[in-house]
Amino acid sequence: MTSMDVSILINSNRPWDEVVRIAQAVDDAGAHAVYVPDHFMPNTEDDSIVDGPRLEAWTMLSALSQRTSSCRLGALVLGGTYRHPAVVANMVASLDTLSGGRAIAGLGAGWQVNEHAAYGIDLMSPRDRSDRFEESVHVVASLLREPRTTFEGRFFRLHDAPNQPAPVQERLPVLVAGKGEMRTLRTVAKYADVWHTWGTPESFAAKSGVLDERCAEVGRTPGDIKRASGFFVEDLSDGAATVAPWHGVCEEFVFGDVGRPADELIGAVLAALG
Repeated sequence: MTSMDVSILINSNRPWDEVVRIAQAVDDAGAHAVYVPDHFMPNTEDDSIVDGPRLEAWTMLSALSQRTSSCRLGALVLGGTYRHPAVVANMVASLDTLSGGRAIAGLGAGWQVNEHAAYGIDLMSPRDRSDRFEESVHVVASLLREPRTTFEGRFFRLHDAPNQPAPVQERLPVLVAGKGEMRTLRTVAKYADVWHTWGTPESFAAKSGVLDERCAEVGRTPGDIKRASGFFVEDLSDGAATVAPWHGVCEEFVFGDVGRPADELIGAVLAALG
């Protein structure tokens, strides 16, 4: 692996003018992607319901599609419990049109307890959530890739369903996030173009090896799935040094935003981009 893409996850609790300034700066510098999280309130250790502003993910991405020109745009990641997958597929295809072919379909199972409790959204048992998520990824991938989709599952049923307008990209990337070895990585192996999980270079490399095994089990070539990782970076003093250990481990490094001053975050990403 001779090169590595550099991307950023911009926290949705930032003021909108800061979000735009960060996104435009890294876009101009050649960042691969700008991601945003899909949450409605801060997470808490005791799962309590708390105040805290969070801009809605797809509204942010739609607006950023008109404020950037080359970076890819996606959620990291959409919570699988919050939206029907047919709605998600239409959202993603529409963003691809708005952005001129730059959308990423970032998908996750959902996990944040306090959000589900506050809004009455069923988080379900881990097993049911995993089953629902695999069906959801199947449906989204099919609607983005095929002219019509028929699907009969436990949670979702579609009959001869179109998704129009189709994405601009010939194969819009489906990104699946998570590290569960038995369920999530098998879903990645079946449907994803990109796999993401946070970690260290060592932990990511180990999980990546498991994904290779899951690919073999479903008859998929491991090299067909791009590997993306990164972490929430506290020390932004040397962006190039931050990403150096990840070369040869993943193909995309994502700077996770912990709320440091915007100029520090921009500087770190620009340094990593060289």
